[in-house]
Amino acid sequence: MSGAYTSLDELTRLASLAKHIPLYKPGPAKAQLTGGHQSRLRGRGMDFEEFRNYQPGDDIRTIDWRASARTGKTQTRVYREERERPVLLVVDQGAGLFFGSQLNFKSVTAAEAAALLAWRALKHGDRVGALLAGQEQHKELRPRRSRQHVLQLLQQTVEMNQSLKAGQPRNSQALDKMLARTAQLTHPGSLVIVISDFHGISPNGLKDMALISRHSDLMAIQVFDPLDSDLPPAGLYAVSDGERRGLLNSRIKSTRENYQQQAQQRQKMLVEHMQKYRIPFHRLNCCQPTEDQLLQTTVSFQAELEGGNHE
Repeated sequence: MSGAYTSLDELTRLASLAKHIPLYKPGPAKAQLTGGHQSRLRGRGMDFEEFRNYQPGDDIRTIDWRASARTGKTQTRVYREERERPVLLVVDQGAGLFFGSQLNFKSVTAAEAAALLAWRALKHGDRVGALLAGQEQHKELRPRRSRQHVLQLLQQTVEMNQSLKAGQPRNSQALDKMLARTAQLTHPGSLVIVISDFHGISPNGLKDMALISRHSDLMAIQVFDPLDSDLPPAGLYAVSDGERRGLLNSRIKSTRENYQQQAQQRQKMLVEHMQKYRIPFHRLNCCQPTEDQLLQTTVSFQAELEGGNHE
């Protein structure tokens, strides 16, 4: 719980709570390879799993010519192998998240979620990397497996978080650029977790998420404030962006209804896209403690990943 800004001390403190987040399915490994869980890596593993149509980017060595001749379509052999899984956190720290009505700003909740998941992945023995998108800069940290690396990742997140201030305009293309870069960097078999409010995402950004999900496990975590979708109770409210002041009149019923309808339409489009590509999608309310919500929501992460596919 940090309010408008977070700190390295706050994010480091979360390390002790991360071990309770059930991001990984418990149980012994099924093969004598590096790592402690069965990944969805589509590559040259030990156990044949299935045939599927060839997709751009597939290793041509996995093409099965007999199956291709039999079906009339180029078929590749899909294997499942037991190995470590790089975890890439894609964290939005843009001006659009510098808002909150009660406990935390959305930018703080996003940073706390990233910290909890980074510590959990490290405790599991996975390499952790990040793409951090700030208001005027972005940072790329390649996956590594060390406490020092996670601390560096969190320090970069804190610096971006603390550089935010009221009055900064939302960069409408920042999230799209970040997702396009993620699609370029992500290796097959990685676990990619995108943390944002997704307000600025465009059809191109959604296409990049679909592309990432074809060869990697992808999760989307949406941070939100209740005021994103509903105006406050009928009344007259003083509001400010840090430079200008004004009055918000929520007494007008049509204004409240239009605001709510626009928010619902935007959210419906986002959810439908995630469902279409079977991308696990979860929401974090910045008015509630981040760690409590992750303890509840990530229980289903593993179940959804185990049941998903990348066809």
